[in-house]
Amino acid sequence: MTCPALIPAKSRPPLTALGVHRVALIGDSIMNQASCSGADSLANLGIQTGRYAVPGSGLLTGSVNWLSQTQQILRFEHPDVVVAIFVRNYPGPPIQTAAGQSVAVDSPAFFDAWQQRAGQLSAEVRAAGAQMFWVSPPPITLPPLAHAQRLFDGYRLIRGDRFLDSGTILTGPNGSDVMTKRTCGHVRIVRSVVDAVHLSNDGARIYGQQIAHDLTAQLGLLTTPKPC
Repeated sequence: MTCPALIPAKSRPPLTALGVHRVALIGDSIMNQASCSGADSLANLGIQTGRYAVPGSGLLTGSVNWLSQTQQILRFEHPDVVVAIFVRNYPGPPIQTAAGQSVAVDSPAFFDAWQQRAGQLSAEVRAAGAQMFWVSPPPITLPPLAHAQRLFDGYRLIRGDRFLDSGTILTGPNGSDVMTKRTCGHVRIVRSVVDAVHLSNDGARIYGQQIAHDLTAQLGLLTTPKPC
């Protein structure tokens, strides 16, 4: 699913949208896939959305330094809310410990470093006067991203932040990982048939619409519709 990087509001913000006019979506490929439908839902409620997610990026390594990138977004776009999804991308080279040792993926040092970086990113957002929301990932049970939920559980420990359990919309019975779901009266594939991790168009639509619904509900706005 593709759409512009900036999705303008389609109407005036509702009276309940006190101080919430601009939302920034940041993250990796999962956010990138869901961001079009999420932004479209928010536009219908009078909210402008900037899409900044970069596939393959992570909080510790990769093509994007999310601390500096988020600082730029805050400085130039002035979002009222930042919504993030990061599911554990860790492209090389690895980061180093203070002793100069490489930090192995999924090691205790890795999770500590990731949590510390998440806290730093959150602090930047809140220092700029914006609200920070972390979104739960869709269920991922296959490597290399099987620890995505563990990272989200860590985000929950960051004081002052808020959390959206939108990933549960793509779960099966007992929170299981599923390839298909009934949506809009039909059974559709919701995960990529290539890797069973990324989302199909239907999966991205459902997830993005649920994120917008959960976000507006927490903000106390007129909520966007739930995905059918």
